[in-house]
Amino acid sequence: MGAKQDRSMIEAALYAANHPLTIGEIKEILKTSSETYVRKLVSELKADYEERGGPFSLVEMSRDTFTLRLNDECMKKLDKIIQKTRISRGALKTLAIIAYKQNLSQAKLAEHRGNRVYDYVRQLLALGFIESKPFGRTRMLRTSRRFASYFGLEDDMDRIRERIEELAR
Repeated sequence: MGAKQDRSMIEAALYAANHPLTIGEIKEILKTSSETYVRKLVSELKADYEERGGPFSLVEMSRDTFTLRLNDECMKKLDKIIQKTRISRGALKTLAIIAYKQNLSQAKLAEHRGNRVYDYVRQLLALGFIESKPFGRTRMLRTSRRFASYFGLEDDMDRIRERIEELAR
């Protein structure tokens, strides 16, 4: 494939993916080992979106991770038709604590929020917003890539914590 077809393939992959794509994933899709080539194509594609001024923009979420996103102006106008994920108030509070204090044990979370937290954790796991790994007799909880993508954050624990602190001010 040529560069034009490869750019189209990157665009299609970013559109179809339910999460931001890393440079490594894009290299795999294009069947290339050249990170420089992929970065060049992504940069060209990003410039194309900026030049067009259309509804989409290519955004670098964090180092080496990219996604397609609707521009803010479009989001406001399409707010009524965009499907939203419903999260109960308790689950949202639980998610905020996990995001701020991640890697957090489920036992500590239950001490802080009460036994109802187990239902919230199941709900958040089902939505794909958190990850859970066994740790002794409990589980360690942290946010997932889907969480970062959904809330427009980088998939980096420290950056998430900083952003939460900014929003709390």
